[in-house]
Amino acid sequence: MDSNYKFLIIRFSSIGDVILTTPLIRCLRAAYPACQIDFLVKKEFSIVLSGNPHLSNIIVFDKKEGNEEISRIRNLVKANKYTHILDIQRNIRSVLISLGSGAAVTGFSKKLFARDLLIRFGKNLYKEIKPVYLRYFESVVALGVTYDGGGTEVFPAITEAENVKETLKQNNFATGNPILVVAPGAQWENKRWPAEGFAAAADTFCLNTGASSVLIGGPGDVEICNQVQLLMKTPSLSLAGKLSLMGSSSLLGQAAMVFTNDTGMLHMAQAMKSPVVAVYGPTTRELGFFPLPANSRVAETDISCRPCTQKGLHSCPKKHFRCMNDIKPEVVSALATELFHSSNADRQL
Repeated sequence: MDSNYKFLIIRFSSIGDVILTTPLIRCLRAAYPACQIDFLVKKEFSIVLSGNPHLSNIIVFDKKEGNEEISRIRNLVKANKYTHILDIQRNIRSVLISLGSGAAVTGFSKKLFARDLLIRFGKNLYKEIKPVYLRYFESVVALGVTYDGGGTEVFPAITEAENVKETLKQNNFATGNPILVVAPGAQWENKRWPAEGFAAAADTFCLNTGASSVLIGGPGDVEICNQVQLLMKTPSLSLAGKLSLMGSSSLLGQAAMVFTNDTGMLHMAQAMKSPVVAVYGPTTRELGFFPLPANSRVAETDISCRPCTQKGLHSCPKKHFRCMNDIKPEVVSALATELFHSSNADRQL
């Protein structure tokens, strides 16, 4: 392998999408152990890559600086004389930054035509269902880099685990019990399973397994976490808005089970190798963002208007929200209980 290669990976956002690049980073490092591998990411998501041992440098893009920031990054990229740019973002910014760099620029297929036909007209042209984290490897086919099966990964600092431990202690949380982490938030309203569902499923799971619940989310998720907590009959602790992103990551790593919507917390949980039950409504497997099969289960319902969006919407276009409302709490709790017992059995082997 050519040790003179210099790689730049571009993926600006968001939490889940950046996490899904981590198999590519790791496998590229394994194939080119002596090469420089840098990553260009938005400032607010750079923490997701902190501590990643496979990266040489993290280049931070601050979108608040506007066009001046694009010029700064372009000049930096030219000065670094990368031999290869892996453009995993593929938008106007990434194209402008790559332009004139002198590097060989590769990307991956977003399957825009097939995606739009499926969402707009319900016409499914997908010949295979290939998750996005595997599509990213299309950018390195010519370099002989292949997926190693190791999944996604993040690397929270040891201090994050210590802070979480102290926070749980201060809140008199019973750490001797299995921990169920519930992340009921989502940026888009139609990707949120109703609070009643999370509360009932969490109660049943805790009664079945002896687990104790912790609810997490960012500052914008405090209200939904409070709603879930008020509806729950079993004891719970809400840390929504009280943990850093990597603090949440560390807590997820301690979880015996995670309940979540189709959000960044799902991908964070999987990166921490925790068992997860994910609730999917408006999006489907074809779009590429379902959880990795290992240690996960998906709760969904078969309804003809799915998918209605790729990223999410503020409301249901059909006004009935059946893709979420038809998912029963007992289905989620049953999936979680089965996964909990199978995960424990695997650990005992």
